[in-house]
Amino acid sequence: MVSSSSSFASAPEFIISNNEVDNEIDILSKIQSNNSKLPNWGRRVRLALQTAKEIDTLHSSTPPVIHRDIKSANVLIDRNFNARLAEVQCEQPNNSLYTFTGNLILQNQTLPVSPNQLLLRGCSLRNTEYIVGVVIFTGHETKVMMNAMNVPSKRSTLERKLDKLILTLFATLFVMCFIGAVGSAVFVNKKYFYLHLESSEEGGAQFDPRNRFLVFLLTMFTLITLYSTIIPISLYVSIEMIKFIQSTQFINKDLHMYHLETNTPALARTSNLNEELGQVEYIFSDKTGTLTRNLMEFFKCSIGGEVYGTGVTEIERGIAERSGKKIEENISSNAVREKGFNFDDPRLMRGAWRNEPNPDNCKEFFRCLAICHTVLPEGDESPEKIKYQAASPDEAALVIAAKNFGFFFYRFKQLHCFLLRTPTMIYVRESHVEKMGKIQDVPYEILNVLEFNSTRKRQSVVCRYPDGRLVLYCKGADTVIYERLADGNNDIKKVTREHLEQFGSSGLRTLCLAYKELHPDVYESWNEKFIQAKSSLRDRERKLDEVAELIEHDLILIGSTAIEDKLQEGVPACIETLKRAGIKIWVLTGDKIETAINIGYACNLINNEMKQFIISSETDAIREVEERGDQIEIARFMKEEVKKELKSCLEEAQSYFSSLSGPKLALVIDGKCLMYALDPSLRVMLLNLSLNCHAVVCCRVSPLQKAQVNLFLKAIKDWWCLDFNYGALQVTSLVKKGAQKITLSIGDGANDVSMIQAAHVGVGISGLEGMQAVMASDFAIAQFRYLADLLLVHGRWSYLRICKVVTYFFYKNLTFTLTQFWFTFQAGFSGQRFYDDWFQSLYNVIFTALPVIIVGLFDKDVSASLSKKYPELYMEGIRNVFFKWRVVAIWAFFSLYQSLIFYYFVSSSSLSGKNSAGKTFGLWDVSTMAFTCVVVTVNLRLLMICNSITRWHYISVGGSILAWFIFIFLYSGISTPYDRQENMYFVIYVLMSTLYFYLTLLLVPVAALFCDFIYQGVQRWFFPYDYQIIQEMHRHDDTDTSRAHLLEIGNNLTPAEARSHAISQLPREISKHTGFAFDSPGYESFFAAQLGVFAPTKAWDVARRASMKSRPKIGHK
Repeated sequence: MVSSSSSFASAPEFIISNNEVDNEIDILSKIQSNNSKLPNWGRRVRLALQTAKEIDTLHSSTPPVIHRDIKSANVLIDRNFNARLAEVQCEQPNNSLYTFTGNLILQNQTLPVSPNQLLLRGCSLRNTEYIVGVVIFTGHETKVMMNAMNVPSKRSTLERKLDKLILTLFATLFVMCFIGAVGSAVFVNKKYFYLHLESSEEGGAQFDPRNRFLVFLLTMFTLITLYSTIIPISLYVSIEMIKFIQSTQFINKDLHMYHLETNTPALARTSNLNEELGQVEYIFSDKTGTLTRNLMEFFKCSIGGEVYGTGVTEIERGIAERSGKKIEENISSNAVREKGFNFDDPRLMRGAWRNEPNPDNCKEFFRCLAICHTVLPEGDESPEKIKYQAASPDEAALVIAAKNFGFFFYRFKQLHCFLLRTPTMIYVRESHVEKMGKIQDVPYEILNVLEFNSTRKRQSVVCRYPDGRLVLYCKGADTVIYERLADGNNDIKKVTREHLEQFGSSGLRTLCLAYKELHPDVYESWNEKFIQAKSSLRDRERKLDEVAELIEHDLILIGSTAIEDKLQEGVPACIETLKRAGIKIWVLTGDKIETAINIGYACNLINNEMKQFIISSETDAIREVEERGDQIEIARFMKEEVKKELKSCLEEAQSYFSSLSGPKLALVIDGKCLMYALDPSLRVMLLNLSLNCHAVVCCRVSPLQKAQVNLFLKAIKDWWCLDFNYGALQVTSLVKKGAQKITLSIGDGANDVSMIQAAHVGVGISGLEGMQAVMASDFAIAQFRYLADLLLVHGRWSYLRICKVVTYFFYKNLTFTLTQFWFTFQAGFSGQRFYDDWFQSLYNVIFTALPVIIVGLFDKDVSASLSKKYPELYMEGIRNVFFKWRVVAIWAFFSLYQSLIFYYFVSSSSLSGKNSAGKTFGLWDVSTMAFTCVVVTVNLRLLMICNSITRWHYISVGGSILAWFIFIFLYSGISTPYDRQENMYFVIYVLMSTLYFYLTLLLVPVAALFCDFIYQGVQRWFFPYDYQIIQEMHRHDDTDTSRAHLLEIGNNLTPAEARSHAISQLPREISKHTGFAFDSPGYESFFAAQLGVFAPTKAWDVARRASMKSRPKIGHK
């Protein structure tokens, strides 16, 4: 503990209005500017002494966090308060944002300080003119700074495999150098006296036959320099450039992922993981705000055993459709509709509840809604204009419901003179209570607030009625409320539980309401314990929970509420598409198991054809054990039950695996069972079962479990030895580490951040929960349905393009280096260069650089619409079809073959070749000829792997070849005495004056590409990829890529965006070439006649076309 004495007499006055609080340092500077003699505060924290409400920038959350003042006895706290002495006792600096323990000792009074009085660095103030406070934590000791951890660094799986490929190239380089060095040590011999190997001149020791080991070492280093081009250093630069453009120009500007209502485009916050989007196999999704809209509406309720509300939910409609029934919804003409309130039942509206059999229960129900909350009203005190600021949309919906039922909470009042035992006053305008039509304003004194947290799962308030009656109102999850109900009223308990299950089956979020009248003596005795617990500096949260348990018992059940959170538009279709793509989806939610199952049905995650494995703690056997209250026995029994269920489900699942026509599997497990299933002894069984399920739903997973940050998981390789806590993060890590599958997590709130950061790819949804998930994500979208475009279109294209770029770089560098390697055998392993230094330097930088970047940006096998029409194409990325070691080996084989062609064809043919002067060709003539063939061939080879060829491909390939000829014309046409340029003088002019040059330039590339041509033809004919089959199916389709359906979006863009959109509407030149070796027999060339544009005749089609009747060409008008 830290005790720091602070003199308020010497503390300056400071007033902080809305948006002025930037950070602790800013406030400190305001104080220092008013008083240079700043008191020595040991720990600095701002303690709000005036009602304040903040929006914490660490949360970046739209729902405000409500903060309350410290209530001090008989002390007036205002801006003129500067003559009192006080002492602050508080905890050591820590990174816990949601806890704070401290006391303010003021005039011999100990006032407890909790997180409600703590304003974090970077907050904004509302609903207050000023605050008076003292700073405790500053700089790196602030909670925000201690939470400002480095964002976890993520690298794609393809990049990690690329590293292994580079290591393989280094190993190849070492082997080549070793062979050359050994050959050099063997080659040097005194019999070659005419080579003067024993020369004493500088550098002669490199080939001295008397010291062969030295020859080996020196040649080794020489060859490392000579063969260094095998390492594609420029590959990483090219890949980063391609990924950056893919992110900024393609993903960020895709109008298909632009949300018009919120004016929110997609956002790629990193370019490292573009290709990872094309290989995702598991998606972990939050429900509220991710699959649903997070727009809570009061929909139904149960009061005194009677259900009210006639509406029909989306889930109920889906259930009716699956069973073949038709539901008719009767909506009253005078039904009240308001944001947060979608309730229709004339039995409760406009005071009609007085005529119900249980009017007293109705009255207590409405009062509980109006009193038991932490909502703050804003604006005019009229039902039509007032606005409620709540920490969650659920709470706001309940207060709005109370207003529409005639219990209008309109004022929250807190005096400037604060006394610890003096309550907060709230005012409720009650209608029709005494008699129909009568309206009265009733003040209620809120004595204590027992706040909601993820452990308690309930909230309670103690209030005093105007007549002095003390009542405790409590609302919370049914599991915790039922445990604290008084004996008796079993009929209502049973009926209400049935109603809760009915609401859950309809996909509604439920809460139970209860109350209890308190005797003044009992309350005073309990309140003393509450004050002591609240003033405790050690284990304050635990002590407060223990004190709350002393009063939250023997409650009387009033009823339950049911709130609807509708699915987002397009979620069912999106999930169905993703499932067809081979992606398995896990939903983690805090809802009841019945609600979770029906939500799964509504969004097509689960269907009637699936076999469902349900592992729930809501069984009669477990309830019976829980009623005994022995925690050790409960834990032992539940673990055994979970083990038994897992074993049974796994055995049944394995029986389905053995049959070809077995159904797809779905697993539903609740939070309690999940905790035991993640035990080290059961973890393997859970993993084996879940990985074979197409859908998994984890329900009753609390926000606290999601928020547990266990970043050490990423550093531990042996995942079987981890001591997991349960929750969304742990489930994500379980699949990521244990199954070695690529995972994607998507969420919209701060409680999803850990899950988002733990997965390979994190996607944040910019919804009503704020921007914290977005700020922690790798990609941000506005709606869940955009995930289909992000994965199936951009992810898949990026994966295909990056795979081609990597394998092509490997091919062209290996081909170029091997020609030099073959020359080494004829040069006596001397390390003599085959190519000029400038050839080697500019090969990767100019002569082959641009075309591969164009392929990485524009190549696509099928259109975006076909990618979504046939989501099964995505499975090729999941299986990593295009970057296996087998694919690398095939490219290496062709590199070996082509390098032999380049070197031996050119060198052998040059032996009989002569220039116009009758002289034979020398080394630099042969190397220049070989290099010309290499540049031409590798650029043409690139066109053969393209699925579509645009003008940019022609420009880049033609420009690269032209750049070589321009360079060699200039380079060999200028003679300088520097370096060895005199060797190249006039070489190209001599070569081009002979017939040998043109024959070689024609025949060598043809011979080099012949095997590639045959291989691609055989592969496309007999072993086609999935996308090649789709290409053949749609080769004659109209490929109009206009976006007429997006014109509405275009009309709402900024001028710059509108111009960009207009440009996107212009007709594009369609690819004229297939880029493949040849098509299947009996078919026209793949792109040959598209749009009526002329395409070069293919030799293998001439004979067939000569005997066939010409076909009409398909094109645009």
